Amino acid sequence: MIDEPNERLRQARIAAGYPSATAAAEAMGANKTTYISHENGHAGLSRAGKRYAAFFRVSLDWLLTGKSPMKGDAMAIPVTGYVLAGRVELDAADQNNIPDAVYLPLERRLAALIIRGDSQYPRFCDGEFILYDPEPLTPRQLIGQLAIVQALDGRCMLKIIDEGPQIDTWTLKSHNAPDEKGVKLLSAWRYLGALPPV
Repeated sequence: MIDEPNERLRQARIAAGYPSATAAAEAMGANKTTYISHENGHAGLSRAGKRYAAFFRVSLDWLLTGKSPMKGDAMAIPVTGYVLAGRVELDAADQNNIPDAVYLPLERRLAALIIRGDSQYPRFCDGEFILYDPEPLTPRQLIGQLAIVQALDGRCMLKIIDEGPQIDTWTLKSHNAPDEKGVKLLSAWRYLGALPPV
């Protein structure tokens, strides 16, 4: 049985396919000496635990306490920095405020749709895949958010939902097309992300 955080860290590293502590430290861009001392149990994991859990895609609670499953209920996706989109200047404070990871809940079911058309260009291109949670929600639960919606006329679209001009109607917004006002919707689904075409 693995009782100590450093032993769980070693197990996470091996499960992730890194043959040595040095190889793992190099891959994540961590200080080798610091990482090795964490894995050997010479230093605690409280400050670096989030980073390691995200990198090895294990539960932070499992890594620190051993009280939850190793993989947890969310997949940690490491955040490696910012990418500039337009005339934006970053200062040192911005670089210090980067989260270690974003989390994709594993219990959530995923489904994908293929984009057809250009109403959301340039954010989304024809042929890209969008990921969504297939559990239907009401449009009201997704106001102001990008969502997959199904209109009463059968169209399934990726739109930003806003209040409509009448009760039980919605305004559907696009990045590259006029707003559609007064649309009646059957359902809506939470947008989760996009993938390029294969």
